Amino acid sequence: MSAPLDRHRDQRQRLLAGVVGRLRRLSIPVSFGLLTPYYDFYGQIPDGLTGLIVDEPDGPGSMQVTVVAAHRTGESSTDPHLWARDVDLEYDLVGDVYFEVTTLDEPGDSGAVWAPRQLVGTEEGVVDAIRLWHSYRDTLRATPPPPDPRRPARRAKLLAARTDAARAGRVRIEVDESTVPAVQRPVLAADLTDLDHAQVCFHFPRDRNGRYSRSAVVALTGYGIVLGRRGPWLSVRNDGGELVARVEALIDVNQDHRWDRLPWLWRVSGQDTTPGQRWQAPSAEQVRPITDLLDRNAIADALTLSGVEVDADLAALLDGFPISYSYARYTETWVRSLYDQLAGCAPWRFADAFRTWQDERRAAGRAPQHEVALFGLKGLNQQARPMVALSAPGGTSRLTMIWSASNARLPRALWELPADLG
Repeated sequence: MSAPLDRHRDQRQRLLAGVVGRLRRLSIPVSFGLLTPYYDFYGQIPDGLTGLIVDEPDGPGSMQVTVVAAHRTGESSTDPHLWARDVDLEYDLVGDVYFEVTTLDEPGDSGAVWAPRQLVGTEEGVVDAIRLWHSYRDTLRATPPPPDPRRPARRAKLLAARTDAARAGRVRIEVDESTVPAVQRPVLAADLTDLDHAQVCFHFPRDRNGRYSRSAVVALTGYGIVLGRRGPWLSVRNDGGELVARVEALIDVNQDHRWDRLPWLWRVSGQDTTPGQRWQAPSAEQVRPITDLLDRNAIADALTLSGVEVDADLAALLDGFPISYSYARYTETWVRSLYDQLAGCAPWRFADAFRTWQDERRAAGRAPQHEVALFGLKGLNQQARPMVALSAPGGTSRLTMIWSASNARLPRALWELPADLG
């Protein structure tokens, strides 16, 4: 079924001819035709609306321009240049005519696209907006961080701090067994007897200065828990520079630091594991080419060498490019966060980490999910946040950028560089 005709098509084309001429003199390709449907808080544009289309040079987006009738907001506005679309006119060209500019970050193949409308009063204003958008990938590109020359010294300092803490090897026990179901109390007592104080002190998360992280909570093991539900966990925190073990009510899947699948990090009985079990590599030397690339901040090369794929958004950020015009202002923050987080990853461990997560869900009777979040990219204070997720389509590890309101994530000890790798 064909789209309804725009009865103002010819008039719109005449009114937009000046913009077309200016853009072509700037060598910016532009065409006139049927617009991709878009909507915002005012609703959706009428079917069959026509206007100018400028395609994104290196992406799926576009910028669209049409003409509408508008009226000055009058006494309700303190800004004499502020104009508002008259929603009752429905794009009829009766009255004062202005340009409506929209930026689409996606092609709209499956229907209308969210695109807030902006009214512009002059051809110059329209062309300036398009010029900025048309070259935004290069003009708003961030510079990926260079290698940190202090990293070797910082790593040596961190290893020394871990070794000294393990040598002292004391975790203060402040466990209230009444917080655990009665049937689980003998299990709790056995776990406390099996607690390897030296290993906990060695592996506990650290800040950049080598001190125990003040905010980290390490969940060791749960008692009568249900996956994804709050329940009693034996956990360790930093209390004024000393590690303390307590039983806390935690939601397991929301914990960055959960060691229940890695007993060698905290159990005396877990110390006979092999390097292959601990590191998913027979030796540190085998993965040295990957860790050397990570040290040089050659993150993309390290991922490629490990057989890990990335989606288009993360590939753009690894090169410093914005993922879209709408989110270009966050590029520097996201590039920095991405490099900071992936510099400490062990990409050869991703496949095993993903299998461990899927096995956990299967054992709990949960349906498999095709991806799990690793970390957030920061910068946006909203419910759905940008995150980096891990998936394994066809058995190949793949990192993707997702938007999620969930706090669930893959425990870091499964995918980060092991502290004892050397």
